[in-house]
Amino acid sequence: MSLAIELQEKVRSLGAAFNLDILAATQEIYRQHLDMTPVEEKTNLAYGSNERHRLDLYLPKSAPLAVVVYVHGGGFVGGDKNSDGTFYVNVGRFLARHGFAAVLPNYRRAPAHGWPAGAEDVRDVIGWVRQNVRGLATDELDLFVLGQSAGASHVGSWLFDSQTRGTPLGALAGVMLMSGFYNAAAPLSANALAYFGDDVTLHAQRSPITHVSKIEVPVCLSVAELDPGSIGWQTFQLAEAMTRCNGRSPEFAWLRGHNHVSTVLSLGSPQQDAAAEILRFLKTHLTSSDAPVQPNPASSQTSDDLSPDLLS
Repeated sequence: MSLAIELQEKVRSLGAAFNLDILAATQEIYRQHLDMTPVEEKTNLAYGSNERHRLDLYLPKSAPLAVVVYVHGGGFVGGDKNSDGTFYVNVGRFLARHGFAAVLPNYRRAPAHGWPAGAEDVRDVIGWVRQNVRGLATDELDLFVLGQSAGASHVGSWLFDSQTRGTPLGALAGVMLMSGFYNAAAPLSANALAYFGDDVTLHAQRSPITHVSKIEVPVCLSVAELDPGSIGWQTFQLAEAMTRCNGRSPEFAWLRGHNHVSTVLSLGSPQQDAAAEILRFLKTHLTSSDAPVQPNPASSQTSDDLSPDLLS
């Protein structure tokens, strides 16, 4: 049995459920098998005034193919861009090794910060990236946004709810929403209530799915085979809403043998099925891929200076 299959079978043995124990167990399945080779990294760059308004930047060895913003999950009340030195550092380093500049932000969390704090923070991260990363303002670089779980909910609100976003979307090469929460329909978990609020009359207006409209941005939805039904149905419902609005289906990935978090925890491991879907989406929608790829000047990972060839 290959190591990739062995890892998949270990995840499958945890079943179609999700809680903190399964999160920890899934992390331990992958931890020792990840390629954690360092890349050029700039950590805890401020994009706003709150202590959670910090992001990490991972840079490839050569000029980036595109910039990818990855918004992590955490059930609206938890999660971190770098929880333990491994997760979600593995995501940033994986993307950088494949030629992408990766931006991993933290965002404000419930209960201290309820709706629409997450979507506002996604907006502000995108604004920071567009202002500070060379090439985006002149359309020389593509911009992709990926969100997973609660992060996908925040990205979905930013993408579809123009009133809450308050600014134009701007040029986007693509958005990928992974196992997200898009419809604040009863019964809600305590975590979801902490974010969307106790007033049930406001839940529909605060749900990303309510604001789905015709959109030209390429969107890929993904769901894991072992997502609990209470999570998985939300992706199928969003796919239906988008299909009705756009007259065609969004791109869709059903990830066999994965649970709610193994799709992103596995990035950089020998189990490359989720990684392949992400890379397929990114590379399919590159519009600046004909640009020459030139090496970046070497720089120290411990330096406070930003890379002059990428950041303004």
